[in-house]
Amino acid sequence: MVKSALERVGNHQVARSNRFAGLRKAATTWGRAIVIALAFVLQLVLVALALSYLTQWSNWIYAAQLLLGIGVVTYIVHQRMETTYKLAWVIPVLVAPVFGTAFYLLFGLRRTTRKRRALFDEALDHARKAIRLVGAASGLDDRALPPAVRRQITYLETASHYTVFDATGTSYYPLGEEGFEAMLEAIGRARRYVFAEYFIVAEGAMLDRFMAALAEKAAEGVDVRFLYDDLGSFFKLPVDFHDRCKELGISVVAVNPVGLGFTLNFQSRDHRKILVVDGEVAFTGGINIADEYINQNDRLGHWKDTVIRLTGPGAWGFTVMFLHMWELATPGDVDYRSFVPTPHDDPTPLPARPAQGLVAPFDDSPFDGVSLGLDIHQQLLQAATRTVDIFTPYLIVNDALIEQVRATAKSGVRVRIVTPHIPDKWYVHVVTRSYYRQLVDAGIEIYEYTPGFIHAKSMLVDDDLAIVGTINMDFRSLFLHQECAVWVHQTPGALEALRRDVEETIAVSQRITEADLDRGIPKTVLAAVLGVFAPLM
Repeated sequence: MVKSALERVGNHQVARSNRFAGLRKAATTWGRAIVIALAFVLQLVLVALALSYLTQWSNWIYAAQLLLGIGVVTYIVHQRMETTYKLAWVIPVLVAPVFGTAFYLLFGLRRTTRKRRALFDEALDHARKAIRLVGAASGLDDRALPPAVRRQITYLETASHYTVFDATGTSYYPLGEEGFEAMLEAIGRARRYVFAEYFIVAEGAMLDRFMAALAEKAAEGVDVRFLYDDLGSFFKLPVDFHDRCKELGISVVAVNPVGLGFTLNFQSRDHRKILVVDGEVAFTGGINIADEYINQNDRLGHWKDTVIRLTGPGAWGFTVMFLHMWELATPGDVDYRSFVPTPHDDPTPLPARPAQGLVAPFDDSPFDGVSLGLDIHQQLLQAATRTVDIFTPYLIVNDALIEQVRATAKSGVRVRIVTPHIPDKWYVHVVTRSYYRQLVDAGIEIYEYTPGFIHAKSMLVDDDLAIVGTINMDFRSLFLHQECAVWVHQTPGALEALRRDVEETIAVSQRITEADLDRGIPKTVLAAVLGVFAPLM
């Protein structure tokens, strides 16, 4: 049975090279994209025709547009969102009220429908209760925790529905390909279920290996579920992906499906990366399921990414995280109790679970009114006494975070930030570099990863505190996307490996000097213009 499942995966790999694959791609993915684009254009054309037809009442039309612009701007200003994000939308709305409002409704609105909000709140209530089904860290009051760490723990448990776990082993993988091999090994151990959730799922060698591993477990009767973001995977997903999953016994669901009309919010994407095995092992980090993440292509030079693994009670946090999203994306409630980890009877024991150290998996949603990712970054910076080391592919931050980074450096803490040298989006890189001057002037060391593109997202503080996950230091991750990460304290497995990775990465990176900051007038003007709309990038 297992062999036949793997043979079916192999047959699909052969079929992918069929000479008709291009036509199928055009008729499905591109066809779908064209329909959506045409629907959007049609709506804009109808608005333009209506305005043209009503030109005889131009004074009234002008007054109506003016009132519309003022009304929408007033609405934007009174929303609970970052000030710079508001400004980025106020300008187009005032310049072109009708079209600016249309684009805001499509791309900028952070609110959801009442029905969707009710479903979110109901699922969140279920998740809050489920997180307590596995024992959290005990004896926290008896631990000699620094005040700053204790405040972070209190905040995490108060602001989110997650909690802090102990007795959890941690492993950190400094390259995506190393993390991927560990993920495949963990899938091979699965007895009850495997849950996968990714922003990008792309056709290629990595997906083939991943699907083969999942197919083997599904053939054994293991419950295999797969979530992916529809827009993130829109042009990358194999044409027959859903058919393949169905044939192999894998349950697959697209999160935030792309549709027609102005009611769609393109900004709120599921940017999380999660793999859970039996509620006992969980992975997160920067890697998606696409060949560049394991350096199977060199389009952007060497792709530097990271993965962290939790073994033990802490993995339950990511299990709840996945099931919460599954409940939102599919009809019906989730029976969390049926997924609680059970004693492992594998003759090959799992890695040891050290008693020291704490872990706190958490997610961040644009619909809960709290930017948990931003707050945790700021609290980590405030807790630093010696060093702060940051990996981020994008550096497009709000004023509060940039000032917190500067204040931390000015207080005598050594702050180092590593960004890509070869960018994936040139305009984002222009804005990222526009922050260099004020950071360097505050004493912060900026490095660009010379071998290629760094996609890792982490912050290491004083060698005993860190976060590793999917959260970029940009507006999308901090305010718009659904994200996840793990907060760790005094977990030697992950922290020691992260420290080594920081030093080895900086050793091959180029430090930004004063000479690099002199960009000339054209680049300075371009950066200033792009900077106004940075929150929309």
